Amino acid sequence: MQISIHENIRQVIPNCRLGYLTISDVIVRGTPPALSQEFAQLQQEVAKVYNLEDLPKLPRVLAVRNMYKKLDFDPSRYRPASEALVRRVLQKKDLYYVNSAVDVNNYCSIKYLLPFGLYDLDQIAGNVVYRREQEGSYINIAGNMVSTDNKPFLTDDKGVFGNPTSDSRRTAVTLTTRNILAVIYADESVNTAELSGILDFAGNMFVCYNCGKVTGKYII
Repeated sequence: MQISIHENIRQVIPNCRLGYLTISDVIVRGTPPALSQEFAQLQQEVAKVYNLEDLPKLPRVLAVRNMYKKLDFDPSRYRPASEALVRRVLQKKDLYYVNSAVDVNNYCSIKYLLPFGLYDLDQIAGNVVYRREQEGSYINIAGNMVSTDNKPFLTDDKGVFGNPTSDSRRTAVTLTTRNILAVIYADESVNTAELSGILDFAGNMFVCYNCGKVTGKYII
């Protein structure tokens, strides 16, 4: 499997970046206590450093929002996953603990203020293209029908499945998942060295709490 960025995104964001990992032979389980403790500590740190009023003005959050705007993807209506998670923390709302893989994904998204996507690699058909999708719809993880109209998506031979805001139920990572694809939707300000470091950290976290091994690390 290879991932590429379509010209209809390159035209408006010439320096669009994606970083991604493939991790094989994982064992996904309920959230382990050590991860819960680490996650709770991160939330405490976030609550001390950030506040709701200044959150949209943070350089990294602002950069992701600008990336959305260039794609005519309203970040106030369709919040980047990273910003939405941090907002829940600052609003003192409990985060959803899903499983050992999804929780690591959300941890990394909050830590780096970047949208992370996590997908069951065995449910992806053929190569993947990140592109602005035409008219259509898909069922998201929450089970809701969502329009794809001109929004940015990861797509495979079966259609859309990944988005910086809301992913598809088709490729959701569950307790039966054995191979995963983790994608970072990076803004233009993230350089290659920084993105590589983030991928390394994420890969170590995934393996620490889900076993398996990182079989691929890529930046495009």
